[in-house]
Amino acid sequence: MATTTGKNKHIANISLGVMAAGFAATLPFREGGLGLLHAGFEAGVIGGLADWFAVTALFRHPLGIPIPHTALLPKNRKKMSDGIVRVLEERLLAKESMLDKLRELQLAEQLLPALRQGLHAAVHSERLPQLIEGALRGIPAEKLVPMITGEIRSAVERIDLEAALRGFLRNAAENGQDERLLDLLLERAEEWVNTEGMRKEFGSAVMKLVQGMNLGGLMQFAVNAFIGYLDEDRVGTMLQSFVIMKIRELKIQSNDQRAAILKHLHDGLDTLISRLSETGQLQLMRDELIGSFDLDGELARLLEVWREKGIAFAHSETFAAQAWPLVERLLDRLEQNQGLIQSAELWLKEQAAGLIERNHVRIGSFVKENLDRLDNDQLVELIEDKVGQDLQWIRVNGALCGFLIGLLLQGIQMIVG
Repeated sequence: MATTTGKNKHIANISLGVMAAGFAATLPFREGGLGLLHAGFEAGVIGGLADWFAVTALFRHPLGIPIPHTALLPKNRKKMSDGIVRVLEERLLAKESMLDKLRELQLAEQLLPALRQGLHAAVHSERLPQLIEGALRGIPAEKLVPMITGEIRSAVERIDLEAALRGFLRNAAENGQDERLLDLLLERAEEWVNTEGMRKEFGSAVMKLVQGMNLGGLMQFAVNAFIGYLDEDRVGTMLQSFVIMKIRELKIQSNDQRAAILKHLHDGLDTLISRLSETGQLQLMRDELIGSFDLDGELARLLEVWREKGIAFAHSETFAAQAWPLVERLLDRLEQNQGLIQSAELWLKEQAAGLIERNHVRIGSFVKENLDRLDNDQLVELIEDKVGQDLQWIRVNGALCGFLIGLLLQGIQMIVG
């Protein structure tokens, strides 16, 4: 830009020099056709000098002479700075117009492609595994574990064990789990009773019981006759068959004895829960259970395992190939969730509007501070660099227009005599 300005200034000087040379060359010839040229060159010199003075007077004193009303920009830099700041604040960058423009923008939709591109580059970058490892290594397990265990213990202590146990029993009854549990117990009991050992135990126990009875008289005679007819094996088989039959009867859903057993079981468990709660045994059991478990140690080991697995995964060759599809699916869901997009849009606009509200007054201050950092010479150089090339063409145009006007006026004068 400075090169262009210098080139244009050189052209303006040449145009003025041409007019001055023409004026000097035609001085002896003031009549006729050469007199017409002389008048044109004279007016061109006057126009060129006048415009040179006007352009120079904007930035500095012409020829260094402190002529009044020259060097206008240095003398009026405060007014100029204030005017620039006022135009920026009130017109070009007015707060209301910025907020109106902000409302028209779709910030979230414009940021999503950039977010996708940035995350894709981050996931496939070579530095991400090191960043992940550094983040995982930086997790203070010695501070995190006590905090987590404290929250877990507090959560467990807030549990109403009595209500929880009653709810478990109620759900078990509603879901038929108590029925299945009873069937399982009956199944195991039948298997146990149906063994050879239990048959012998039944027979031996009955025979010992009968033999130990001392009834006397006719009854004793009848019992001895019965014992003489039966042996342990027969008695055990009979009793074993009887018990198995009763167990199988209890397996029938509509059996009254089965319903009575379930009711007694529920009542007994309900009573047990009430007594344990009244005596404080439930809380003691809970505290003993928590105290017997090394929660801090288990959590510390678990966090260390997770840390090492995360670091190994971050450094694996398949990290980017496995991580990016997950990130991409999250981004796809984000783009499809219009409610979330709208919420993000509102949040972004609120933040941007707040930023404008808080910092709009600083725009003018920032521009004024930058202008104040420039001395007069730097300011003049800056403005000349931006608009000087056009101002130099004013000088060229002044010389040419003066030349043509001089020709015109001299021609008119010659015509009218």
